[in-house]
Amino acid sequence: RFPTSFENFVYLSQVQQGLAIKTAVTHWRSLKPHCMGTLIWQLNDTWPVCSWASLDHGGGWKLLHHMAKAFYAPVFVSAVPTGGKIELRAINDLDHALTLTVTAHAVTMDGTTRELAMQTLNLATSAEKALTVEVAEGEMLAYTWADTTGIHKGGDHFAPRPYKTYDLKPANLIHQVRNLGHAHEITVTADALALFVALEADQPGRFSHNAFALFPGHPATVTFTPASAEVEPRFTSRDLQSATY
Repeated sequence: RFPTSFENFVYLSQVQQGLAIKTAVTHWRSLKPHCMGTLIWQLNDTWPVCSWASLDHGGGWKLLHHMAKAFYAPVFVSAVPTGGKIELRAINDLDHALTLTVTAHAVTMDGTTRELAMQTLNLATSAEKALTVEVAEGEMLAYTWADTTGIHKGGDHFAPRPYKTYDLKPANLIHQVRNLGHAHEITVTADALALFVALEADQPGRFSHNAFALFPGHPATVTFTPASAEVEPRFTSRDLQSATY
């Protein structure tokens, strides 16, 4: 599939960049202690250019930088395709063990989910197999994890096939903005599974997170802190389906 506009071309190039780095980093992290760390190229640029940098020339966060914030979390779960199945490997880079619960769901393109498995494990400071699951044709895998304190928690999805082979549905993204004075709180909803949801502002500033998956009935709240409070920013939302259909 091809982007429907130049703006969507830029968006898709950032999604592709983020996926390329994420695939490598999460794979190597899942091999701990065989691999004990990664460095990615590159952090920033000093002039406007198309490059591997995760920060643009003005210090703005590209989608890769938001994705890296998530996939470099000290407690993370990586999806590893193995022999037609998907192995979920829990990774703990803290200096102590913890109890982690991992839950896996299959998800269709309209956002319908069905639980596949759940496992609680005592995770040492290493990478360990948590679950092995399968999804049906046309489904993706969605999974979450949380420790007993609720501090170390997260979620991710995994597509066993190339994204372009899935029959993505219109998510009809809607975002509502609340002015907090020093920042703006943006609540985003979707009618179907929305992948790599990205918010953009027409003013310089920073989003709390970006490039996330969104499910029907599960709104996401993002905070945008503008560089200047003098101008009211306007926001645009994109996702994989709307950028390519």
